[in-house]
Amino acid sequence: MSLKDTIAAIATPQGRGGIAIIRVSGSQALEVAKTLTGITPKSRYAYFSRFSLNDEVVDEGLLLYFKSPNSYTGEDVIELQGHGGNIAPHRVLNAVLSIPGVRMAEPGEFTRRAFLNNKLDLTAAEAVEDLISAGSESAAKAALASLEGSFSDKLNELTEDLTTFRMRLEGCLDFPEEHEDFFDSGKAEKDLIKLKTLAETSLKIASQGVKLNEGARIVLAGSPNAGKSSLLNALAGTEKAIVTNIPGTTRDVLTAEIEINGVPVTITDTAGIRDTPSDEIEAIGIKKAINELKKADLVLFMIDGSSEAPDAHATLKKILNYEVNPSHILIIVSKSDKERCANTKALLESEPFANMPKVMSSTKVDGGLKELRQELSNALGIIPSEGVFSARRRHTLELQETINSIQRAIDILETGDLVLCAQEVREAQDHLGTITGKVTSDDLLGKIFSTFCIGK
Repeated sequence: MSLKDTIAAIATPQGRGGIAIIRVSGSQALEVAKTLTGITPKSRYAYFSRFSLNDEVVDEGLLLYFKSPNSYTGEDVIELQGHGGNIAPHRVLNAVLSIPGVRMAEPGEFTRRAFLNNKLDLTAAEAVEDLISAGSESAAKAALASLEGSFSDKLNELTEDLTTFRMRLEGCLDFPEEHEDFFDSGKAEKDLIKLKTLAETSLKIASQGVKLNEGARIVLAGSPNAGKSSLLNALAGTEKAIVTNIPGTTRDVLTAEIEINGVPVTITDTAGIRDTPSDEIEAIGIKKAINELKKADLVLFMIDGSSEAPDAHATLKKILNYEVNPSHILIIVSKSDKERCANTKALLESEPFANMPKVMSSTKVDGGLKELRQELSNALGIIPSEGVFSARRRHTLELQETINSIQRAIDILETGDLVLCAQEVREAQDHLGTITGKVTSDDLLGKIFSTFCIGK
């Protein structure tokens, strides 16, 4: 694979449709246009023509030409807009690929070339894929915000502030008056704390962007017959699960797709976790429940508030084996419309339940679900979608490393070692550069663009 190659692919989805677009990018794009249409097109003009090769008409439609560097990829680009369907687009594509020097594009190669030709940075390039695969209106808005530069603008601002800080800090090493004004006065420490705050704000927004992009996972867990299936049905607005008074009714994991404040959420009902399953089928269900717990962003630990819960301690202990962060567990006290069991009330006021967040819930009470949804939003850390940009987990990891480097710089600054402090600030800059693509590698690019569809 070489940037010198001319590449081609179908840029529209396969299947029955009115129009299909074959996109060609590279130095031979104009030659392809002339060969198939006999036309030497002007840039940004549309031409109706037959698409022919060796006197055989393969289709007809519009020809568009975008001259380098004013194109999506930054190269000469043509588009052949013909008929849709399963056959006609491939006839045109095969004719294009038969021209010497033209090859099939790799997944994401058009956008990769746009990045390499400085038409967009890596956050915007990834936002293209996020916009295509957006699963909600909020996710699409966030992806468009990143595509238009909202994410990279914040990162560039933080990078410039870090650069300015390094210049001042390194100036202290050579100029005593600068040392007194910047380091001795305490301004350096204040600036670092401000930089850390800016990075933490970016991380908070990026984390919301990840949720919009990937969705969140909620798992219902707890003792059998604690009301998990009833809650799933209520949140989903449909009868997803069988509800009975018989413990162990749920044998397999059941999922429902819901939306909470614009964030797509997969909520999963699992088999009750207990040491003595009634049969082999329930045992398999418990094993699947454990696998879901390992992937959860939030675990709802269900306890029936109207009856005793003798195995609650043991069940919570099992859950903590797989979800080690207690802040990711929310206690749901179900059946709150019924009389409260005194023993269960005492249980919830004892350790470790006493300090864990709790929500009273009933699927029988009007308005109860609305309050529960808000509590779920708070527990997932969902913020208003306005001003949010799309992001990926690699972005949040690099931002966290940026924050860690700045914190180490703050700690080192107290010792007076300005050289090591400056080194940590440079590390923070490098982590930010990995997000935007200013610091990158072929392996990283290959991993990112391999998720794109061919033709984009």
